[in-house]
Amino acid sequence: MRLESITKKAVIITLSTVFILSLPVLNFAQQTTQAPSQENLLKEMELLEKSEKVEKKEGTGFGHDLIKNFHGSIRLRASQHMKDPPEREGADMRNTFGNILGKFTDKVGKNNWDLNIGIWTEFGNERNTYSGTRFHEWWQDTERRRRFLEVHELFLNITGTNYNAIIGKKTITNGISTLFVPADRMRPQDLNDPMDPKDLNLWQARVDYYLENFTLTGAFLPVYQENKVPSETSRWMGERRKGDPTEADFYDVGNLGMESDKPKISDTNFGYFFRAKTTYKGWDLFFSYYHGPNPYYVIREEERATSVPGVTKKVRIKEVVKVDDYACGFSTTYKKWEFHGEAVFNYAYDGKDDNYIHHLLGVTYTIDDWAKNVGLEKIDITVEHAYETITKRQSAENYVSSSKKSRLGRNDVFSRINFEYSDRLTFQFGYNFTLRKGESGRFQKYLAKYKIRDGVISKLSLEIFGGESESLYGRWRRNDRAVFELEYSF
Repeated sequence: MRLESITKKAVIITLSTVFILSLPVLNFAQQTTQAPSQENLLKEMELLEKSEKVEKKEGTGFGHDLIKNFHGSIRLRASQHMKDPPEREGADMRNTFGNILGKFTDKVGKNNWDLNIGIWTEFGNERNTYSGTRFHEWWQDTERRRRFLEVHELFLNITGTNYNAIIGKKTITNGISTLFVPADRMRPQDLNDPMDPKDLNLWQARVDYYLENFTLTGAFLPVYQENKVPSETSRWMGERRKGDPTEADFYDVGNLGMESDKPKISDTNFGYFFRAKTTYKGWDLFFSYYHGPNPYYVIREEERATSVPGVTKKVRIKEVVKVDDYACGFSTTYKKWEFHGEAVFNYAYDGKDDNYIHHLLGVTYTIDDWAKNVGLEKIDITVEHAYETITKRQSAENYVSSSKKSRLGRNDVFSRINFEYSDRLTFQFGYNFTLRKGESGRFQKYLAKYKIRDGVISKLSLEIFGGESESLYGRWRRNDRAVFELEYSF
């Protein structure tokens, strides 16, 4: 027993000694195995702290969104006309013009909504073209001249799982064609330079609802906005001709000082738009309906008393009348061909304007294999023919002129050939001509476009007009010009 007891004590003392002696080794092993993990943990914590500081510094609030979503462009434009304009009192007789245009957009939002704004500012040396900003005409701009500062977009965009809603001022387009779009009648534009139009946009409340195969659109348009047209002394009004019934496209002495009956903001002048779009077996289709003010003027004449008893005088008044527009269109492809077409039936209430059908057929053909043999990437050729059929002429009493001559595409061919040399260099040739008897005319445009680098594009074009004196292009035959543009986008 004594020997066994001594043996147990010896084993306990030995194990205790081994354990005590091994403590430094275990401690060292623990340090060598755990220290790196603690170091990694500290590094991870430090990186996390830095990332939180960076995130906090950059921010995710509205201010950060405004900086992130700010985009714009600055365009320098110079044009040189080849001929002097028609001489008349107050006309700008210069042939060299230049202007600078800045466009800027921004938005801020959260989750499923965002608030958008778009403005442009422009100035040039064209006479009787620019005007200051008048905020009392915020809702309906009745100024013919171009604003130095134009807020053309200001809208709230709300997105849902199967819908998108817009409230505010934004463009609203319609149609499916490429070069000329008969159904696109709700887009007021600044046409002080008809060859360089800019959208003015409309106040609207619009909803796009997405079904499995359809997109349904409904829009309420409470404010009518007219186009801005060149001044009566502008070279774009053409030659002095008396008796022409239109004021928008031609210069007409008979329209000088004519009164304008513009639709006011009221429930009788609201516009309504509905559209259905779908794709069926390779065919893009749309059907639409619009009720509201006509985009074209008609002319009313009335007798008014003068200061002399028993003596009256005739007064001519430009008037915008109510219409219904029913439109439909299609687009489809077959191999290298693309076919499209659309039609609009315009119905004017009480016979105050013509009732007519505006229809168009067009085709685009793409050449790629053969184009590569001549050093080009591809060639696109587009040709469209627009025609108008009047179903009932203007018949209302005291209405002396319909909107006929203001309507483009009554019997016109529009064409364009696009030559793509590379992703940096393209050439384009456009040729439009009218086929109406006694009003035949033509317009040609040659364009070269070169991307200097990302965000910087230059353009050089030549525009040529000609035709009979009664035609739109014929009246612009003194407006042949060369145009150079340099645009920087960011």
